[in-house]
Amino acid sequence: MNGSKLVFGLLLLLVGIAGFFDAIDWWEIGNLWSWWPVGLIAIGLSNEISALRHRNSDGGSVMIAIGVWLLIGTHHFFGLNPRTAFPVGVAIFGLGMLLHAIVDRPNRKKNEEEIHGNS
Repeated sequence: MNGSKLVFGLLLLLVGIAGFFDAIDWWEIGNLWSWWPVGLIAIGLSNEISALRHRNSDGGSVMIAIGVWLLIGTHHFFGLNPRTAFPVGVAIFGLGMLLHAIVDRPNRKKNEEEIHGNS
C-alpha cells in the first residue's frame, strides 16, 4: 500500500467534502482553510515513514519543513511570522537530512559506478 497516495487521497476527499458543505451552506469553513499546511505535513510524514521503512532517501522532509514553516508563520505560533519562522523549516529539513544519513542503505550500484567509472 502506498501511504502517500492514501494520505493525499484522504486529504482531497476531506477538502472536497468540506468545500461542498460550504457551497451548499451546511457548514461555514471560514478560518479552517488557514490550516492547509497541515496537509503538506501529513503527506510529508507519510512519505518520510515510507522512506525510512525502506531505508532510502526519497523522504518527505522538504514537504514537512515547508508545511511546518507555513503553519507556524501563518498562525504566528511563538510570535513568529513567515519570515522569522523560516529557520524552523530549515532546521526540520536538516534533521531529515541527518536522519537519512544515519538510516539510509547505501546505493550499491552508484557506489560501484563511482569506484569503477571514475578510474
